[in-house]
Amino acid sequence: MLDGADLLPLPQTAGAPAPASASFYVSNARSDVRRLLHPDAFNSLYLQLEFPANALASLNGAPLGADDSVLVTVAPEPGGYGMTLDPAGLVFASGRGPTATFVFAAYGDFTVADGSGTYASRAAYAAALGIWEDVGPDRWQKVGGSSTGNESVTARLPSPGRYRVAAPR
Repeated sequence: MLDGADLLPLPQTAGAPAPASASFYVSNARSDVRRLLHPDAFNSLYLQLEFPANALASLNGAPLGADDSVLVTVAPEPGGYGMTLDPAGLVFASGRGPTATFVFAAYGDFTVADGSGTYASRAAYAAALGIWEDVGPDRWQKVGGSSTGNESVTARLPSPGRYRVAAPR
């Protein structure tokens, strides 16, 4: 667990077109894949969320059944790689939370690592990137992250909340 000041978040390059927030229903009866795109000429992928079947356990304390669905909202982090996933009262079934893949091949600004004393190169910074969850006042817990170099990072999310792509400072 780290303080926010101890993280080096990955920003987007200047002028990167901002992906829009999205709301959609997730059904327990089937798996669901949703994508947030940069509104550029290529519809470059920003975030892919994969919800497995039977991912939803409860909402605001009420159990959810196999045929239930929940309205989910995803709000991208302005200027960076991250998101807020709502509703806060949603609980995922054990080990069945959604998998998030942030894709930064088109707009990731790795120059943020240039002044870092921690990373000898931009590639070293990219390799250290993970997905971090906001777990308290300016406290962040790494939830995972398998990085594919300068292209993307993936992790299973344990709960709704605020997440960002970063590396330890």
